[in-house]
Amino acid sequence: MAMNVVVIHQSRTGNTRRAAELIGGAVEATGATVAVRPVTNLDYKELAEADLVFVGTWVDGLILFGHRPGDAAKVNQIPKLWGKRVAAFMTHAVNPGRAADMLAGMLASHGAEVVAARSLSRWRLVDEAPTFAAEVLAAAG
Repeated sequence: MAMNVVVIHQSRTGNTRRAAELIGGAVEATGATVAVRPVTNLDYKELAEADLVFVGTWVDGLILFGHRPGDAAKVNQIPKLWGKRVAAFMTHAVNPGRAADMLAGMLASHGAEVVAARSLSRWRLVDEAPTFAAEVLAAAG
């Protein structure tokens, strides 16, 4: 049976949306059913039926410190993901700090079983996003 995967993103400049699309494409190429959605347009039935959920936002903060998930309030609007396997991803320009771990913590506090968390360089999305997707699928499979 094909896996159902939802890729949720909160994007400010388009980099996180691009990462979400790349992750979705890589996952879809394995035969999974994939939906890529902004956090503001979720389909709750899709989410309920998902075997795996990717959640992404950008790294907010100064270059050297204060890193945190961008737009955490919007990320917190995602319904509780009790028992769902979730992979957290972020996009960053320079230094992500521990922001991916913070996002993973936010999602875990919403009941998610976080299987991976990584920040992807916005300059290397074409390489890093599909690689991350493949690693998550291997771990989740």
